[in-house]
Order: sequence, then structure tokens, then C-alpha cells
Amino acid sequence: MWKNQRHQRIFRLLDEWQSLTTDYLVEDLSVSRETVRRDLLDMEALGLLRRVHGGAVSANARAEPPLDVRAKLQVKEKQAIARAACDLITDHKVIYFDTGSTTIFLARQLATIHGLHVITNSLEAASQLQKDYRANRSSSRVSLLGGNLTVFDFATCGQQTVREISRIQADIAFVSPTAIDPLHGALNAVQEEAEVATAMLDNSRENAVLADASKFTISGNYRSCRFDQMGTLVTDAQIRKQPEFSSRIKSLVKNLIIAE
Repeated sequence: MWKNQRHQRIFRLLDEWQSLTTDYLVEDLSVSRETVRRDLLDMEALGLLRRVHGGAVSANARAEPPLDVRAKLQVKEKQAIARAACDLITDHKVIYFDTGSTTIFLARQLATIHGLHVITNSLEAASQLQKDYRANRSSSRVSLLGGNLTVFDFATCGQQTVREISRIQADIAFVSPTAIDPLHGALNAVQEEAEVATAMLDNSRENAVLADASKFTISGNYRSCRFDQMGTLVTDAQIRKQPEFSSRIKSLVKNLIIAE
């Protein structure tokens, strides 16, 4: 397939799906990852798309791929983070979950913890938890926050969501931001998601920010919390490849967990 043909194919796919992973394009176009990388660079320079970690989104799409795409990226790392985060939870706690691919992985770990009340704005997390609790006849329960439904992440947001969060003081909140910025802390790509995460953090006794190492190289615009507001930051072992950065982060947060 010639270069122009590939560009047309990528553009048509983005017009239909809004986001694509590099792995998908490698298979669909039958070319190397390097060829896909060059194509995306060329198309971004022409304003036809925006590159994101792991692929690209339509020029008119949001800065972060939708949840179903992100769930296929850094899977092993997110599983390790979820296992480490699960160790922070004990029986009979009230827990906040925001929307995010990493918190979805954590939701899959909770079936063996008893008497939890999980409160989330994520339809995906709520559905996963409900299935697990029913299958295990668990005493735990899940509540879905009301609000406006987002298109990309199948989550609720807005003033109603924030108001409902403000009525409950949780034991611990788990949030999964778009990015970790060395100066500004945890950032989200969408303002409404940052507002929900901030509300959860403000209305919990403890908190944990879940972010795989790739998020330390991504940018965001809307801050959900500063480093001094993070109780725990859980990331994966890939962060060790950036020793200066990881050392700085360790000096900024109260508790840094590097999941193996």
C-alpha cells in the first residue's frame, strides 16, 4: 500500500472510530511500527490527527483515547498497579473509584474483599463489580453516581455527580489521571473528569493515585491534585528507567509504591 493510500485509510478509520492504536494500524495496514510512526508524524504535521501514547486520535477528538482503547495499553503494568493498590484496602471500607482504565483493573481485584461499599462514576467498574459480587455472593455492594453520561469513558460527571460525592466521606479514594506532571501533579485531559476526581479526593480520609509510567510522559490541562495532596502514588517498575524523575517524585509524595 502506497503512502497516500495509507494516509487515506488512517484518516477514514479515524473519522469512523475517533481513535486508533498503533498495534491496530500495524495489523490493518500490514506495515511495520516504524512506518506507522512516520505516517502518524506526517499526518499530525498536516493537522489531520493528534498523536497520543499508543496511537492517534482524530484532530477533532479529545486529547486522550477512549476507555476501550486505553484498556488495551500497558496491560501488565496496570495489572501490577491494581494488585499493589488492592493491598491498601481492608474489609468493610467505603471506597471511591473514578473512571479510568487502571481503576477498571483494580475493580477486578476486589471480589475477595468483604463488606465493601464501592462508589463510582464508572459504568464499566460498576458493572464489573456487580457481576463479581453476585457470582461470589459477596456482602459488598456498589453504587453508581448520577450525572451526565460521557461518551468516551462511559462515566457520569457534572454538578450532580460532584454533589453526590460531597455527601459521603469515604475511607479511601482511588483516582486514575491522564498524566502526572513533575511540576503540577495529577492532570486530566477533560475538566469534568478532573472535577470528579478532585471531589473524591476531597471527600475521603485517604487516597491513592494510580498511574502507569507512561503517564509521566503525557500532558494534561486540568489538575485534580497536587503532589502534597496525594496520600499514595502507585506506579509500575518502568518508572525506574527514569531515575532522576522517579527520585524527584519520591521526594514530593507522601508514599510512593512501585508495583513489580
